[in-house]
Amino acid sequence: MLEYGKGAYSRTRGNLPPLETVNMFVEASQSQGVVMQSRPPLSEVADIGNGPVQASVVRDGVFNGDRFTISGGFAYRGTTPLGSVAGSGPASIAVRAGEVLFNAGGPLYSYDGTSLEQVVFPDDSNVTKVFYTSGYFIALEAGTGYWFFSGVNDGRSWDALDFAEVETEPDALLDAVVLDGVIAFGGKNSIEFWAPTGNADLPFSPIQQRVFEQGVIAPGCMVQDDNTFFWIGADKIPYRNGDVPQAIGGDFLVERIEASTSYRMYLLQDQRHKFVCIRLDNETWAYDITTGEPTEFRSYGRDNFRCGPDFGDDDTGKIWEFGEYGTADETLVERIITAGERLLDPKIYDNVTVECEVGTTPYLTGNYVEPTIEFRTSDDGGNVWEDWLSDTLGEQGDYRKVIEYRALGMFNLPGFLSQIRVTDPVPFRLTGFYDNVNGKGRA
Repeated sequence: MLEYGKGAYSRTRGNLPPLETVNMFVEASQSQGVVMQSRPPLSEVADIGNGPVQASVVRDGVFNGDRFTISGGFAYRGTTPLGSVAGSGPASIAVRAGEVLFNAGGPLYSYDGTSLEQVVFPDDSNVTKVFYTSGYFIALEAGTGYWFFSGVNDGRSWDALDFAEVETEPDALLDAVVLDGVIAFGGKNSIEFWAPTGNADLPFSPIQQRVFEQGVIAPGCMVQDDNTFFWIGADKIPYRNGDVPQAIGGDFLVERIEASTSYRMYLLQDQRHKFVCIRLDNETWAYDITTGEPTEFRSYGRDNFRCGPDFGDDDTGKIWEFGEYGTADETLVERIITAGERLLDPKIYDNVTVECEVGTTPYLTGNYVEPTIEFRTSDDGGNVWEDWLSDTLGEQGDYRKVIEYRALGMFNLPGFLSQIRVTDPVPFRLTGFYDNVNGKGRA
């Protein structure tokens, strides 16, 4: 079997490049080994404002479960504009029953069900992030190590004396997440943990001896999932918390972060998988929490993935979710899987067989009744590729379809590379990538 999928971005295969995987992710299978599953296509949930969508929140029990959004510098309740939200940083929306706070790296704004008002914040300072926990809104003062807490359940009441400062390092606070009521404050040089006290004068206090000495690279680069959190470190390494920080994603992902000048981290989820997305200058990497494997998410015809935080579109006012092939609004999803084999001596490739689910395409009309799969090879480490060769995945019910490419020729150092690509709006699942298979005929 040719190597693909799991560990595709490792550095263990000599002069061969990382085995590119786009819009496919690893699914564990005890019976089939490495199984590659398509990233779900996008279905539109809402279209709010002119975009881009900076943040969007829906919470049961908060104003009848209406959606609150910052789109194109405006706050919205549903599709109704509430007013402008100034700022140029990553946006955040904090909610409690009866009140919503908006922030985009500038002033704070409060909505009480009637009107949107700019909050009188101490020293007229800008805010990096706002969130709600344990009866208080918490706001990080931009450019400092100070964080302020509001009046109890009152996001319009901020006292200049109701603040604290991170203690470990003289550090500007960049981001924060909450785990079971404990706040992890992320600065440039460290992450501190503060627990609830029940004291109205200072409702949180630092947990002694609980500090990570690796800070956060920029605002918007921490994300929480259940009882853990992830962040992009100031050293440009992505981490997962534990007793000590655990690096994730491997050397290749670190190299991509190092090559970028902008950084954002956020969480996207389908029915079974949660992805920690790392959005860089012109690419989006998705780290699968379940398998620990990274892949690249990409929108058709673009270098990057159009979904940012909260499934918000990076250009329009659309908010998305993962849907189903054949019914989703995203009609074309380019799925690419690269397979390879390092060679020390020349080798003849009589055939390559692609093992995937065939004949299971839900009935579609027009061009996609018999969907297409494409294949190509490279003999120089991926610098130059041969032309794409086309085959079909079979019509509905054609379960005996065999996808095989024959007489590929001689390959030499550094090795053999091949790619498959599927762009038609149909499900796709890969279970094997084999070379020089005996007894296989072409369907």
